Order: sequence, then C-alpha cells, then structure tokens
Amino acid sequence: MDSVIQLILGGFGVSDDLVSLCKSYMSTLVEEGAMEQWAMDRVIRQLEEELARRREALIQGFKSEMEKFLSFLPLVTVEQFKALEARVRALEERENTCN
Repeated sequence: MDSVIQLILGGFGVSDDLVSLCKSYMSTLVEEGAMEQWAMDRVIRQLEEELARRREALIQGFKSEMEKFLSFLPLVTVEQFKALEARVRALEERENTCN
C-alpha cells in the first residue's frame, strides 16, 4: 500500500514541475557564468531520466497493489465472464435442440 500512498501524495505532475524549477534556477547560474550550459543540460537530462524511472516504478507498484487488493474481492475477469457466457449459450443451444 505504500506505493499507492506515494502515488497519491506525489502525483504525476510534480516531477514536471521539479524539472521546470531546476531549469529555471540552473539557467540563472548559466547566465551568471557559475555553470556551463552543457553541465546544466546533462543534469536536467539525468534528472528527467531518474524521474521517469521512479514514475514507472510507482505506476508498477500501484498496479501490483491494486491487483493484490482486487484478488481479495469476489470478482471475475472479463475472460472468465465471457467463458461463462459461452458455456451458458452452449447449454441453452443444446437444450433448444433437444426440445
């Protein structure tokens, strides 16, 4: 459940805001000569890659937690429902041909 809570609290847009904020601050450093453009680009690229990995991990964690939760509920999958429908249909057809 920790993954679900992190996903809810973190949100998906926070990482985009973080990248924009970092770009803004680092652009100022580049303008002042305290940082070179290539260094800023590298840091931003690494940040975006790491945030993408973390986002994917959160999504997978959320899916996993939801699957665990749903496994405790008396629900059927779409495939199971369609299989049952087909069985009922076959029984009905067999009954109709026998009458």
